[in-house]
Amino acid sequence: MSSQPGKSLTEAERDQRVLELFHQLIEVEQRLIPTGLHVFGRPTEVGERADMLRMIASFDRPEAGVRALPDLVSENLGLGSYDALLKSASLNQSRVLEREQVNNLVSAAIHEFLQGGSEVAVSLLERTSNINRQDSMPVFALLEQISKQLETNNEVEALLRALRGEFIEPGPGADIVQNPAILPTGRNTHAVNPYTIPSTMAFDRAEAVAGNLLKRYLAENGRYPRAIALVLWGLDNIKTQGEGVAQAFWLLGVRPVRDSLNRVTEVEAIPLEELKRPRIDVVMTVSGIFRDLFSPTVLLLDKAVRLVARLDEPPEMNYLRRHVLEQVGNDVCRFDDAVARVFSNAPGNYGTNVNFMVTDSQWERDETLGDLFVTRKCFAYGRDSQGCAVEGREARAEMDQALGRVEATYQNIDTFEIGITDVDHYFEYLGGISKAVETRAQVRPSIYLSDSLSRDGRIRSLEETVRLESRAKTLNPKWYEGMLKHGFRGVAEIESHVSNTFGWSATADAVDDWIYTGVAETFVLDEAMLERLRTLNPHSAHSLVGRLLEAHGRGYWDADVNLLGKLREISGSLEDQLEGVA
Repeated sequence: MSSQPGKSLTEAERDQRVLELFHQLIEVEQRLIPTGLHVFGRPTEVGERADMLRMIASFDRPEAGVRALPDLVSENLGLGSYDALLKSASLNQSRVLEREQVNNLVSAAIHEFLQGGSEVAVSLLERTSNINRQDSMPVFALLEQISKQLETNNEVEALLRALRGEFIEPGPGADIVQNPAILPTGRNTHAVNPYTIPSTMAFDRAEAVAGNLLKRYLAENGRYPRAIALVLWGLDNIKTQGEGVAQAFWLLGVRPVRDSLNRVTEVEAIPLEELKRPRIDVVMTVSGIFRDLFSPTVLLLDKAVRLVARLDEPPEMNYLRRHVLEQVGNDVCRFDDAVARVFSNAPGNYGTNVNFMVTDSQWERDETLGDLFVTRKCFAYGRDSQGCAVEGREARAEMDQALGRVEATYQNIDTFEIGITDVDHYFEYLGGISKAVETRAQVRPSIYLSDSLSRDGRIRSLEETVRLESRAKTLNPKWYEGMLKHGFRGVAEIESHVSNTFGWSATADAVDDWIYTGVAETFVLDEAMLERLRTLNPHSAHSLVGRLLEAHGRGYWDADVNLLGKLREISGSLEDQLEGVA
């Protein structure tokens, strides 16, 4: 967004900058954020329910015969499809205003629905957007059902039934926007059949996301990435029915093949004429939970890699085959070693411990974090050329070789509820593998995340995502005031967000100075806020200040000298309070 110093902008450039800024503001405004922690046994509050219903209504629900509300509004106003409106709004100011008109009408309809019911909302859209009742009524019939379920909470009753050894009704586990069938809460969450992964719908959705990922890299670098490191988690693929797996397939240029029982047991190559781009070399790091829950899928991923590596195709159109042949020729190693691309922990082990090393400040050199990641994750899975199972064979050299070629790292974000600063596992995995790549390739990779639940399968850089999370949550009064309602635990949650943001500095140097400055000004230098924090939870308040000082000490934050002096003084005051001196 910043222009070069001393360079004046033309009127067109200035207008484009303002348009970009407006888009960012809208993105923050429309972000679905929690306004507090979930309290066991307590139903969703009205304000949060409105945000959820608006997001749920923003997607087609073919299983319920329901169309997305923004699509209905946009089309009946004569503005065309909402997806086209989203794309053109980035280039045209009038289209921006039209998108705002659609969004405002959708929000107004949801508000009227919560205040007066379906009939009132349907009538509003009929008057303002020319939408026929038969088109909009199914939307609000679905929202009425979901709203009632959000008002219901069976968690305490279900817990008591479980303690008595009674039956608990099963239910799917997913993001509420993605699958409202998870409601009501208080049910026994079940997983998915691993042989159905990826589902047909997940594979179709993944095409757009994988395509956008490659387009983003192509636009920034002038060519496709030759190798991408991909992070796959078990719970995420349960919730999306294997969308992350499907993205790996699309990058490799293969599709799943189903048998007569609808099980995915084979893969087949998508012809290059149909793919219209090179096949990407994909290095997959799967979590321990993924390894345990999706062992057939792990074998399928390995099978896909081996299939692509054996295709008789030009090396400039099949980067995986090119790299395998180069390694076999240069290192005189076996094909089975050169083709290893699916890595996880040793059997029975979980996690990378990168998060613990960062939060405990137990590292001196940057490469230590990447080395720890590889040490924990360098175990290969799949089958060898003779068909024998490879279940956790230590393959550090092979992983080092594969990561040394990686030019981009990537992880799919599958939920509106948990972002990359909410939990430490994101920087543990995506940050850890990015640092491992940087050390081995001697250059920092491009780091991307996808918002697979967005309408346009949006791809963001890590830096963009950290900025969005900071604006929408950490520095947003709506978010932190919601947390502070929970007292001790709320302050701990704020400190956790700051520490997780720091984790992205440690593993990827992806946090701007203004974010740390904003944290200091919001939570520490504001005397009234600091008093609230130290009263509710002095331990977390002290940790938060300490994390800011560590960020400066490690060179992640170029802070003002006077500001640092105040932080050190406040840190000492909090330490005295904890030790009973003050």
